[in-house]
Amino acid sequence: MIKQKEALDMLEDIRKLHELWISFDQFLLKSFTTDPISQEMEQQFLDIKSKTSKYLRVLAQKIDSKQFKYEPDKMTNLLRQAISIIHLRGLPMADRKNLIILWHEAYIHLTQVMGAFEFISEGYQPKKKESRDTSIAALKKGAADAQKRNKKEGMGKTIIMIALFILIVGVVFFMIKR
Repeated sequence: MIKQKEALDMLEDIRKLHELWISFDQFLLKSFTTDPISQEMEQQFLDIKSKTSKYLRVLAQKIDSKQFKYEPDKMTNLLRQAISIIHLRGLPMADRKNLIILWHEAYIHLTQVMGAFEFISEGYQPKKKESRDTSIAALKKGAADAQKRNKKEGMGKTIIMIALFILIVGVVFFMIKR
C-alpha cells in the first residue's frame, strides 16, 4: 500500500521526469532538421540525458514495475542510443523515426503512471497486481492441474450417482418386502 505522502513525493519525481522526457523529445526532433547545432545545444542535450537517467534510477527504486508499467529499461535504452544530436542526424531516416516511436510509447506509459500517482496522492489505493508466470512450463502445469480437477469432479459425480442408485434400489427393495 502506498501512503499519500510517499505518493506525493513520487508524483513530484514523475512530473520532473515527464518534463525532462518532453525536453528530450525536442532534441530528438532536432535530428530531423538541418539547422546548425551549437556546442551549447549539444551540452544541453547531454544535461537533459543525464538528469533523465538520474530520475529513471530514482524512480526505479521507488515504483513497482509490475504494479505500474512505465518501462524504465526502454527509456534508458533510448537514452543510450541517442549519443548526441549530430549522431542522431547521421542515422538513417528509418532509425530516427523508430526512435521517435519508442520515445512516444515510453511517453504514453509515463503519462499513465503520472495519472495513477495523481489519483493515489488524492487517496485512491490501487489493488496489488499479482505477478503471473507465463512460461511454457507454468502454462503446461496449469493445464495439467485443471485436468486433474476435472477428473476429481467427474469422480465425485460418479460416486454420487452410484450412491443414489443404491439408495433407490434399497428403497424399492424395502417397498417390495413390505
